[in-house]
Amino acid sequence: MFALATVALVGPSLTTVIAVIIVTSIPTYGRVVRTQTLTIKASEFILAEQVMGVSTFRILSRHILPNVIGPLIILASMDIPTVIALEAGLSFLGMGVKPPTPSWGSILNDGYTLIRNTPWPIIAGSIPLVLITLGFTFLGESLRDLIDPKLRKNF
Repeated sequence: MFALATVALVGPSLTTVIAVIIVTSIPTYGRVVRTQTLTIKASEFILAEQVMGVSTFRILSRHILPNVIGPLIILASMDIPTVIALEAGLSFLGMGVKPPTPSWGSILNDGYTLIRNTPWPIIAGSIPLVLITLGFTFLGESLRDLIDPKLRKNF
C-alpha cells in the first residue's frame, strides 16, 4: 500500500521504485543489526575482552561485525524475492518501471492484453519470475543452514 501510494504521488519511475524498496526494507535490517549487536554485546566473551583492555574498534571489527554480517546476508537473500515481486507487481499495474526499460511486470501486463489470443506470453513471462524467486528463496535457506551455528547437525 505504501508503495502504491508513494508511486501514485511521486510518479512511476525506476528511482521511485528503488526508493520505496529501500525505505520499506531499512527498518527490518536495522532491527536485525540492533538485536544481534545487543545479544553479542551482552556475551561474556565481550565482557572479557573489555576487562582485558581491548579497544572498542577491535571488539566491533573482530567480534560484533562478523556475527552481524551472517544474518544480514541471509536476510538480504530472503528479501530478494520480495523485492522482485514488489517491482513486478508495480510494473504490472503500470506504476513501476516505464518502458522501454524491461520488467517482468510489464512483460506480464503485455501478455495479459493478449491472453484471449494466446497464453504463451504470460507463461513465458511468469516462469522465469517464479524460478528466480524460488531460487533466491532456496539460496537464503541454504545460507541460513550454512551460517547459523544453531542449525548445524552434530554427527
